[in-house]
Amino acid sequence: MNAHVFVDAENVSPDVTFRVVEFFGREHAITKVDIVAKEDTLSFKYRGLDPKIFRVQNCFYGKNSADTWICIEIVRAIIDEPELELIIIISSDKDFLPAIKFAADFDKKIFIVSNGITHKNLTAHMKTLGIHPTAVELKDFRCGFDELSQKLSPFLPLMTYDTQKFFFAHGDEVRLILIRRNNGKICEVPFVEGMSVEIFRRELRELRILGTKRPIYDFCRQNFLKVVDENVYFLSEEEILPPVTQIESVDKFLARRAADVRKIFVKHAEKIFEIPFADEMPLEIFGKLLRERKIIGKTFPPLKIAEKSMLVVRNGKVFLPTEDELEKMCDAQEDNVDKFFMDNAEDIRKIFVKQGQKVFEIPFVDGMSLELFGKLLRGQKIISATGNPAKIAEKSLLNVRRGKVFLPTEDELEKNYEELSAEEKFFAEHAEDVKKIFVRHAGKTLELPFVDGMPLEIFADMLSRRKIAGRPASLKKFAAKNSFVLRDKKVFLQPEKLTLENSSAVDDYLNEHALTIRTAQICHGGQKFSIPFVEGMPAEIFGKLLRERKIIAGSESPVTVAKENSFVVRGEKIFSTGRN
Repeated sequence: MNAHVFVDAENVSPDVTFRVVEFFGREHAITKVDIVAKEDTLSFKYRGLDPKIFRVQNCFYGKNSADTWICIEIVRAIIDEPELELIIIISSDKDFLPAIKFAADFDKKIFIVSNGITHKNLTAHMKTLGIHPTAVELKDFRCGFDELSQKLSPFLPLMTYDTQKFFFAHGDEVRLILIRRNNGKICEVPFVEGMSVEIFRRELRELRILGTKRPIYDFCRQNFLKVVDENVYFLSEEEILPPVTQIESVDKFLARRAADVRKIFVKHAEKIFEIPFADEMPLEIFGKLLRERKIIGKTFPPLKIAEKSMLVVRNGKVFLPTEDELEKMCDAQEDNVDKFFMDNAEDIRKIFVKQGQKVFEIPFVDGMSLELFGKLLRGQKIISATGNPAKIAEKSLLNVRRGKVFLPTEDELEKNYEELSAEEKFFAEHAEDVKKIFVRHAGKTLELPFVDGMPLEIFADMLSRRKIAGRPASLKKFAAKNSFVLRDKKVFLQPEKLTLENSSAVDDYLNEHALTIRTAQICHGGQKFSIPFVEGMPAEIFGKLLRERKIIAGSESPVTVAKENSFVVRGEKIFSTGRN
């Protein structure tokens, strides 16, 4: 993008100016840099710059003359430079907001680089002036533009000046380490090996990781750190692991057993690794070998790798299995789902099962055990660890006999069909026309199966079963609120009307959350769209936004669109996963 930079040199240092120009110049074509200040306050570092790019302007006199001058130059640039796309303002004042309003009205993208303290006031004033939040992006130049500053930027707002000063003073030594909070969750924190206990304690408390009552020394031990002379260090590998070098090194063991060494394969984290191996290898040597090959971490038990890889551990040593042991292991794995489907590949078919109000497609083999059927459902997240697979089979018109699951015969299928409710029969007969729609009831967003023109009796029975509407009056109220038309004892959806009310809800919501808005990319109907997004946005607002942008029709479900684009839906709210 073609960019024009405006610098209020009375409250921004030359070093900041040059870093900002260099930073934005990596991605944008900077055509001009206007540096505005009264001549007696102008730094000598602004002398002798390339006149083709840099233009130093004397704003003469007056308290706010630099701000006024910048406003005039911004307006002049918008009018005189038709190729201008991006305006970058480097200043900690807010008196140039009228010019920003003017630039936004001309569809120019604006970056404001300030000291961060004024961001909140700037956002409030922009909202008052009606400047759309997506037109302006704010950057805190206190965080810097170098690699260290970018690394520390998520933590700096919570740190005091003294803590920030410490990390910037140890730039090359700063690394991000993983630690475990009190609640068991893992998070990253900046760390310098050898930093004092006091600074580390202060940092953890400022980042709200360590409470005032929890001892720092216990916290360090639990996170594989040690305190020596009141300084914090990493534990060495010898301090974490058993002293395997005292027994024998890996190379020495393999050299001594060279005649017996063979190549075997071990499995870890769904990956296969080839390693050298000799029968009767000590478990300590086996673990050391796995760690040297970067197969497992320092604390992962090698015994688990041996068990997964069909090796036998006896008396602290690792062996290849005998034929009898191997046969016994294979028999123990007969209930494995993947192995079962591989052994019965020719008989696999796709079927649909029902859980709640959702339908899932799964592979199936007639006569498979109920235990395997349950493992399959749990593996595909259809039921929980305590869910009953027999109930899913029953709901899905499958038969369970003597611990096995079968497809129904024609007679059984006909009998099961007769036992279906009128609603279930209707949706079964119109399966190709069924679609999911998005409706509002009692302040909640709900998904319903729907067939345009479905009988009013079936529609009323469906709402009654879901405890949405029972009486005729409540049915009519629900239909009117969600743009349904009741005609000739049938129910139709008005596609031209939205099912959500309050057309200004999206704008109000985005204005209230202007500081946290970002641009998200979504795909729908084979097209890509850019939308403003706020983490934790209500599903109702998300759906309204998609409809206003003509991304989905009135009857389509925004929840489905969110899931298709790897968003997470929790409790009527939409969250990203970091992908967008």
